[in-house]
Amino acid sequence: MTTENLQFSSERAFFLLYKEALERDHVLLSEVVAAINAVLTRYNTTVWENRFIVGGVVEQIIGASARDLGLDVQNAGKQNQGYDLELDGANGAGISIKGVFATTNGMHNLVNVRTSDPDRDLRERWTTATIFVMSEVGIGYTDPHFGAEFLNPTGDALQISGRGLKQWWDDHPEWLIRAPIPKKPRGPAVRVASDAVSFDIFSDFDRLRRSWSAEI
Repeated sequence: MTTENLQFSSERAFFLLYKEALERDHVLLSEVVAAINAVLTRYNTTVWENRFIVGGVVEQIIGASARDLGLDVQNAGKQNQGYDLELDGANGAGISIKGVFATTNGMHNLVNVRTSDPDRDLRERWTTATIFVMSEVGIGYTDPHFGAEFLNPTGDALQISGRGLKQWWDDHPEWLIRAPIPKKPRGPAVRVASDAVSFDIFSDFDRLRRSWSAEI
């Protein structure tokens, strides 16, 4: 087996198992799509603070569905180690989750660049296998070897071409779970993330809880 295949062998094996099991389980796949639709509708990302909670919930949806299918995976995004799903802590295997719920053909940020290092190719900063949850496309896998040709370094980010990914998945359908992932709605947000967080916090404070009210 080549070094390339060894590097992401755990991540690729996980996705292939996840794809096979999820495509067989139509009820669970419907729940995944419905849950994504629910969070996009209730916490519309037109409100800036909702962008973070939507991303986190989508990570939970993918992780929970994988565990329901019997796969050993933990949500680990808060550890800030570069991935969102931990497959095996012993060898550092993990997968990042990226949601794309608006324009899918454009360029999408993979890695934000805070400091400039003229001696380092920005492409080297992408080191993690990635699952894209993409509107009207599905749930697709890529990694720095599969997706290298679609990268575009900019001044403040390393981006990847959505159009390129979609074409690659058309040519390699084994790495895509086709599903009717919804686009984010155009209307106003029903809720804001701080409502949910404050409601949780206020459960420990009687008088604040009695006077809690959702943002208008």
